[in-house]
Amino acid sequence: MKVVAALTTTPPPGPLREESCDIETALLFLRMNKNSSIDNYTDPLANVIPIGGLDWLFNKTVPCVLDQKIFNSTNHEQFQTFISCSNEAVTVKKIKIDSNSSAQIFKFPDACLGKVISTSCEDGKRVPNVVHYIWFGNIAFDFIYFVSFYSVHKYQKPCLILLYYEFLPSGKWWDLLRHIVHNIVLVQMTPPTLISGKKIKFVQHKADITRLKILKEYGGIYVDTDEYFLRPGDELRNSNCTMGKAHDRSIGSALIYAEKGALFIDKWIDSYNNYDPSKWGDNSVLMAEKLARKFPDLIHVFEHHCAFYPHGLVLYNQNYKWSHSYGLHIYKTGHIPELQKINFETVRNINNTIGAVFRYILFGSKELCSS
Repeated sequence: MKVVAALTTTPPPGPLREESCDIETALLFLRMNKNSSIDNYTDPLANVIPIGGLDWLFNKTVPCVLDQKIFNSTNHEQFQTFISCSNEAVTVKKIKIDSNSSAQIFKFPDACLGKVISTSCEDGKRVPNVVHYIWFGNIAFDFIYFVSFYSVHKYQKPCLILLYYEFLPSGKWWDLLRHIVHNIVLVQMTPPTLISGKKIKFVQHKADITRLKILKEYGGIYVDTDEYFLRPGDELRNSNCTMGKAHDRSIGSALIYAEKGALFIDKWIDSYNNYDPSKWGDNSVLMAEKLARKFPDLIHVFEHHCAFYPHGLVLYNQNYKWSHSYGLHIYKTGHIPELQKINFETVRNINNTIGAVFRYILFGSKELCSS
């Protein structure tokens, strides 16, 4: 009946509106199967447990209470993960620190980090449960970035979170994050200035090539700083490489799962031999899609864009049903001024998709707050 519903549903008037994951699934099935019918329809998300409850009308309020055991940094002793390697052993331990303690800082690549990831973070899956963030530029560590890191910590529960930075973040949200999340590993890195001998024009291109080199070296989960986890993605760690489709049918690069030395990542890196600095997405999302069509055995493409990348227009001006999503990419470009206004207080009454997602991550409920 979902196919029938998809065919007969008339979009409501007003701004662009994406309906539920059920409708998106049906439309996807119709695109992929020209001879589809109700009899042979199968839901690719049938085994995914919906999150966020059954009521998506957002016409009620609930108490929103922060867990002070987590978010009150004044009550916390501060810890950090300390890593060391010798010929005999790899050591990963949590040590107590204070304001006078020096942070442990690595370079890239680092043989000891590679050993830790391949041994201490080994859990039987092809992709290690290690998350990689890139932080290039001297920019403010705003609340939205705190929520991204916290969502990874809360839902994915990675062995390590590696932050590759040009300038170390600072400020109250960074300090709070460091009090809450103890397994952030700092990797100081100078961003590349050339690709294949050509000067890089866009800072985003620096992060594009760097994320691929990181995944080639270590494997793991690459996450953009404006990507938010809503559930664990452990089932996506069983393939050599996994990416998801965005609303425009391109392959989104804000979230990449890859094993160490994944052949798809190798071919993607090789494509930069023909790098054109003036082309925005030719070597990133467009190349990923081109390579996925050419080498389908080297990557698992999660076709259902509801689970990865809803249309950017449904994030800021309405509420989108994300009950089957692994995570959400909020497409921060062009929205920084309004995103910078979000904090623990303002998020309580933001009546759109981003507000609901942030409340779910922080308070455990997507509903608008009564207090």
